[in-house]
Amino acid sequence: MAQGSQDKTEAPSGKRLQEARSKGQIPKSRDLTSVSVLLTGGVAVYLSRNHIFANFAQIVGYVWSKGAFTHSAIFDTPGFFLHLMLLFLSMIAPIVLSLMTVSIVLNLVQLKGFLFSFEAWHISFTNINPLGGFKRMFSLRSLNELIKSILKVTIVFYAVYSVVWPERRVLAGLFWLDVPQFLSFIGRFALKILFRVIGYMLLVAILDLLYQNWQTKKDLKMTKQEVKEESKQSEGNPQIKGKIRSLQRAIARMRMLSKVKKATVIVTNPTHFAVALHYEKGMEAPVVVAKGVDFLAFKIIDAGRKHGVSIVCNPPLARALYKQVKLDEIIPTELYKAVAKILAYIFQQKQRKQYG
Repeated sequence: MAQGSQDKTEAPSGKRLQEARSKGQIPKSRDLTSVSVLLTGGVAVYLSRNHIFANFAQIVGYVWSKGAFTHSAIFDTPGFFLHLMLLFLSMIAPIVLSLMTVSIVLNLVQLKGFLFSFEAWHISFTNINPLGGFKRMFSLRSLNELIKSILKVTIVFYAVYSVVWPERRVLAGLFWLDVPQFLSFIGRFALKILFRVIGYMLLVAILDLLYQNWQTKKDLKMTKQEVKEESKQSEGNPQIKGKIRSLQRAIARMRMLSKVKKATVIVTNPTHFAVALHYEKGMEAPVVVAKGVDFLAFKIIDAGRKHGVSIVCNPPLARALYKQVKLDEIIPTELYKAVAKILAYIFQQKQRKQYG
């Protein structure tokens, strides 16, 4: 096969994308998750700073009141340690809950719902093969990851530098500040650095998400031959489809033959065509309940005889009914007169037998 026919030039099909999703192969940016967690943590710390300081003061006061700084054995007391842990958990609870919520929501958004793939956990020899690992180290994808890592380090360095350099004189005078003023300044300064880093990294994360989406679709592209094979699989084997159609036709014939017992008359050719009509008072016109040629015509006639249905030989009318009228449809107006004559004859015969 020519090399050109093996080029992956076709967009991935819906089936290919679904299979990739089941294997955990979906576009997802780890940078976006990391930046979002940092942003959430920073905002949570800033908004709950008073709560954190209050709980921290309670912890210090509780430890001091129990003499823990002079009697370390107090830490072995179950009640003391439990109360200390409860105060600590209360202090960090807003931050932890915020981080958990954002992480879960962000993953659900990127994964487009819940996804748990056992195949993603599968350990393959190719993943631990040293030769394969050596090849991956010098692949184009590894080069892209290296460039991204260097870019991220550069951005973080620049973000920190852009905050620290203008404040260099203030930082030099921190040692002359009181402890509350020192802690307040350090807190604000740290948050300023954090948000500056996040601002730059957020842009990188969005670009990374777009890149991951493009890379995943590129990896999932298909050759023309793969598209043809998948199309054949989705359509099914022609032989199986033929058997299914034959079975469906057989079931349809059985249903049709079961309606012959309700027929009023069967118009024949006499053997090549057979059309069963049903008519009763109140109907607009007779309805074709069964029709067939050759062997099927024979089966209709045989079923009619078993159920005592009147059989009338009228070749022109039989051919006209077979060609012009579909199953379960009323006969056309141009055939009313011919069919009416047959029905009148049959009803007269039945009356004679009834009163004869």
